[in-house]
Amino acid sequence: MEDVNYKGIKKQLEISIEKLYIDDLGLLAGIEKGLNTQKVEKPKVGYQGVRGSFSEEAAESYFKESEASYSRYDEFEDVMEALTKGDIDYGVLPIENSYTGEVIDVYDLIRKYNLYIIGEEIVKVTHHLVGIEGSTLDDIGEVYTHPQALGQCQKYLKNHPKIMQIPYANTAMAAKYISELNDVSKAAICSQRAAKLYNLHILQEEINTKSNNFTRFIILSKTMQITPECDKVSIVFTTKHTSGALYNILSHFAYNGLNLLKIQSRPLREKSWHYFFFVDLEGHLEDANMLIALGKVSKESEYFSILGSYKQYAKL
Repeated sequence: MEDVNYKGIKKQLEISIEKLYIDDLGLLAGIEKGLNTQKVEKPKVGYQGVRGSFSEEAAESYFKESEASYSRYDEFEDVMEALTKGDIDYGVLPIENSYTGEVIDVYDLIRKYNLYIIGEEIVKVTHHLVGIEGSTLDDIGEVYTHPQALGQCQKYLKNHPKIMQIPYANTAMAAKYISELNDVSKAAICSQRAAKLYNLHILQEEINTKSNNFTRFIILSKTMQITPECDKVSIVFTTKHTSGALYNILSHFAYNGLNLLKIQSRPLREKSWHYFFFVDLEGHLEDANMLIALGKVSKESEYFSILGSYKQYAKL
């Protein structure tokens, strides 16, 4: 076998790691590249939505210590495409909400574009019902906002059945739209920040069902960026369609003492009743137990990819 440069990976692991990854040395090459990749100075950052969106808030919070410039995009996939083309250095997208769950479209796009997660940011979400100046709650016949926000405010909306719920691309985009319509019968659900930005009047404060409401955003890059502070690893894999296949794969995490933080399945569209499994693990890609477990999982999976290694958000 040709020599492989393991610079940065502990020397005592070389023999065991090489044996585990003998059929997929590209994974090691990706880890190696990530170990030597530095974050971009004065990065160009893209997010979905308009000014005042929670995505913008997450982007500015994560990159607050760098001289970043920001670009907005209408759709999640627009961010992915801009990142792939090199128009931006990083993309910021929502991945899950503590009340309504996963943002499914983003999971599918991560796999499609083969990008890497290099960080995460969590934003506290507080929704308000807003309208133009002069409108009242009795005037409102339609409310516009993102489908996730509608789900997060269902208890309030069920108590106001005369208000028609209309999904919109983004909470801040909905606020901007209502401002432009200038119609007392139309309202939006958005943040206080977006309401102020688009000169809207708050008709009802804090209408989300759960007050302890958070959205987790991921930071995406074209390459992994592995630092000593990284303590979380995300992967995706598919299993053979046989009894016990998923159990056998998950057992490698337990045997190697790894804490499984999250597992999410998505259908494999090319095969009915087959699934991609997205898994978050606690640990570092240079840890022996992590590399051994991932080597075993890689061998037993029909498809396997490391999605990234990054530092967990720890401010909650």
